[in-house]
Order: sequence, then C-alpha cells, then structure tokens
Amino acid sequence: MSAAARQYRYEILPISVLLLLGSLAFVHLLALPIFEDEGSQLRWVWRIIEAGEWLQPLGDGKPLEAWPLVPLVRLGIHPLTAARALHVLAGMIGAVLIYQLAHQMGDRRTAFVTGVLYTLCPYVVYLQRLALSDTFMSVAGMWVLLSIVKFVRCPDGRHAVFLAMSLVLTAFCKFPVGFFLLITMPLALLLMPPHDRRELQRPPALRNLIVAHTPAALLAVAVFVAAFIRLRGGHSPGFGLQDFLGIAVGRYHDIAATIGIAQPNLANELSTQLSWPVTVVALIGLVAAALINDWRTRWLIAVGLLPMLGIGLLAQFWYPRYLLFTIPPLIVAAVSGWRGLSLRAGRFRLPVQFGVLSLCVGFMAHQSALIVLDPVDAAWSPVDRFQYFEGWGSGYGYPEAAKFALQAANPPLMIYSLDGHSAYQLLTYLPTSWTPRVKPIVYGQDGKELQSTDARLENLLVQAPIWILISEELLQFYLDTDFGTSQSNQFHLRRIAEFEKPGSRSRLAIYEVRKSSDSGNKAHADLSERRR
Repeated sequence: MSAAARQYRYEILPISVLLLLGSLAFVHLLALPIFEDEGSQLRWVWRIIEAGEWLQPLGDGKPLEAWPLVPLVRLGIHPLTAARALHVLAGMIGAVLIYQLAHQMGDRRTAFVTGVLYTLCPYVVYLQRLALSDTFMSVAGMWVLLSIVKFVRCPDGRHAVFLAMSLVLTAFCKFPVGFFLLITMPLALLLMPPHDRRELQRPPALRNLIVAHTPAALLAVAVFVAAFIRLRGGHSPGFGLQDFLGIAVGRYHDIAATIGIAQPNLANELSTQLSWPVTVVALIGLVAAALINDWRTRWLIAVGLLPMLGIGLLAQFWYPRYLLFTIPPLIVAAVSGWRGLSLRAGRFRLPVQFGVLSLCVGFMAHQSALIVLDPVDAAWSPVDRFQYFEGWGSGYGYPEAAKFALQAANPPLMIYSLDGHSAYQLLTYLPTSWTPRVKPIVYGQDGKELQSTDARLENLLVQAPIWILISEELLQFYLDTDFGTSQSNQFHLRRIAEFEKPGSRSRLAIYEVRKSSDSGNKAHADLSERRR
C-alpha cells in the first residue's frame, strides 16, 4: 500500500466522526420557523421559476442562496427544507475543511479536536439551520485558507487553480464581503519569513501566484464598475453594496433604536453564544499561539481577528451572524495555542488538554443542543432574539396563519403581503396548490413587477375582497409605501385574525380588504380605531 493510501486510510475514521457530528444539525431542522431573510431568498427562487429572473439574487449579492435551489424546488422538494439542508451539508463540508487545515499545521489529534470544536460551535450550528449566505461564505473561506497553505508549500499550477477557484467561489457566496479573502495571501506574504517570501517571488511561483488571484480580482473590478454604472443611471448599486455600505459607513445606526434594543457589543455577542469561560479560554489560546507557534498561526489569527474587530468595533450596527466567517481560523489558532501550552506543562500535559477540551465541549455542546432541540430557551443576544423570535420579521405566527387560511369557510381569491417576504413565509406552511393565491402586492396577475403606487393600488382593488398579511407594527408604513399616503380612502381594512410571537413584542395579523363604499367616513375605520 502506498504512503498516500495509508494516509487516507487513517483519515477515514476522524472525518467520518466529524461528518456524523455535523449531520446532527439535521435534527428538528424546521424547529425555527422561516424568518424574513429566508422568505426573501425563497422569493428569489420563485421569481426565477415563475419569471426567469436569474439575476435578481445578485442585487443583494447572494446568488448562491437561490441558484442551487431552483432545480431542487422544481423537483418538488419543500423549498425551506431544501434551503436549510444545503446549509447543513455546507457545515459538514466545513468540518472536513477545518480538519484538513488544522492537520496541515499540526498533528492528526489536534486537527480532530479542532474539527469537533467547530461542529459544536453554536455559531456554526445555528447558522447551519438557517438559510443564510454566511454559512456558505465561511466554508468557502476555509477552502481559501487551506488552498493558500498548500500553495505556499508547493506553488505549482495545480494549487494555483484550486486557489483561484476558491477565491471566486467565496466572492459569489456573498458580494462584496467575499472579496475580503483577496487580502489573505498579502497577509501571508507579510507575515512569513523572508526566505519563504523570496521563494514565492521567483518564477514560476510568482506567475502562478498572479494567475491564482487574477479571476477574483477581475470579478471585483467588474462588480464595482457595474455598480458605478448603475448608480450613474439612478439605480441602486446592487451586488449587496447597499447593505454593505449601510453597515460599514453607519447608515444603519438607527436600527437598534428602531427595534428597541441596545447596540450590538462584540464581547457580549461572543459570550452569549460561546459563554464567557469559552471566550476567555479561546483568548488565552490565541495569545499563546501568537507567541509560541510559527507564522502560519499568526496569519490565521490576523485573518480572523482583523475582520472581527472591524465588525465589532467600527460598525455602529451589525448582525451577529456576520462573525461566522471570522471564527474558523481563530478556532484553529486557539486549539494550536493550547496544544503548545500543554506541551510545556510537563506531567500536567494531559490534565491541561482534557480540562480545557471538556470545558469548551461542555459549554458549547449545551448551547448547541438547545439550539437544535429547544431554540426558544437557548441563549440569544437581543439582536438575534428580535430577528428570529420576537420581532416583526420572525417566522412565528405564520404556521398559525396558514392553519387559519386552510380552515376558513370562504378564503379569498388572493392573499397579499405588503412586503417582499411575508407571502413566501406563509407559503412555506401551505400546500403547493396555494402558490398562485399568495403573492407580494408588487406583482401583478401577469407576474410582472408593479413599479408605481397607482398600479399596486389597482392590483389591490381589482381583486378585492382579499386578505393582506402583515405585522401590525408595520401596517401603516407599508400602506403608505405601497399605495401612497393619499390613497387610503379607496379601501377599507378589517382585522380578522392576529397571531402572537414569543415575547409579545410583535403580532402578525390578517386584514380583510374591501373597496371603500363611503370614501370619507368608513375608510380605514379599524385602523383609525386602533390608532386611538
């Protein structure tokens, strides 16, 4: 048996165990109901299927959140199940990649511990179970790091091709944030010993290095040129740049005040999911790794810590899921640092190793188990609890609303949402036969998007009586946005059902809409009464 075959034989068991641990995220996969971002992503899928709008997901910079789902949905697979299953599979691939990355930098045992901690990490587990682009980007980013380590060791054409593919894939996972990984090789060149740097600056290594980065660099130029042209034409930039700028330059600073929570805090966000003991242990491991280990570990620390600190300390508002792509390199470095410390502990080496591992596994496994089995009782930061449970964008209330519609004696011809996602959140819990009857108000009967308030109002009135589905707190805002502030006297709203969300901070409601029979006196009677 060749050396390579023996090596792969030894890898089968640890990789199999990691895949098994990662697959536990499939348990109760739909325990958290579909929240607004997932509803928006299903809208992209259905718009591709119904109207051929393949480029629409590029507007938010997340094409891989829609494109791979289209064939699965066309095969009849439940859209939300398919979307979340793809993210669980991505997390399982991530466990293998982080094992290989850690093995490149240490022994097999340390690599296995790294993989276990990754699969148990609450950030990884909860984002495996939600259809969000952060999981894809995090896993693709690990492929970039692994490709760089292999390229530095052997800078040939084959490794250059794999590095180029990984950089392009990461960019497509989440524009424009994925382009951040383009700085990982410059960081490596900065931190590596001069001898290694000189070797990469000689042909043919330098040529391969340039070739590896050219596709992603050209893609970045194309994206920013296209965004500039769109801005000059009076359109939004697309490619996720609007949200990126909103977070990066502080345009979203008022979100926390709007939803009534404190601004996110990096230390609190980490300790909420990881616990304070694990956070402190990880910090000690990172310091030890920076002092004890070689340049590759310091490079991983820089790759993870720079964006984490940038997000946590510079952005005025951000979502905790943004941290996911920064965490894997820090897990590798922290485990490596504790491995180095334990080797210096003499006869206490094993107690140190098992003590630290047991502490981390205990705290993280408990939190991850709650996320899987009883998500409401798991620890969540205020931002996450608002998003997934208590806020107007959470999925709670939609299963009950679907049951109400199915049991109604005379359900309407159409149920409209006033936003872009609620219709698809509701459709998740309805039979497929209801798909033509539940839509956002911005789409007409011919499937085309309605650009003007007059067109949307006509779409509403021509179908009346109909139902609209909206969180109560957002009703007036979307009425004014969709139909204009002067059009409310043309229809009459009557609330016919409401559904509580955890925490009683928000309620989902169904309103019946009829044409107003008395344009001055009866219009919006229920809404006016509610305001008083």
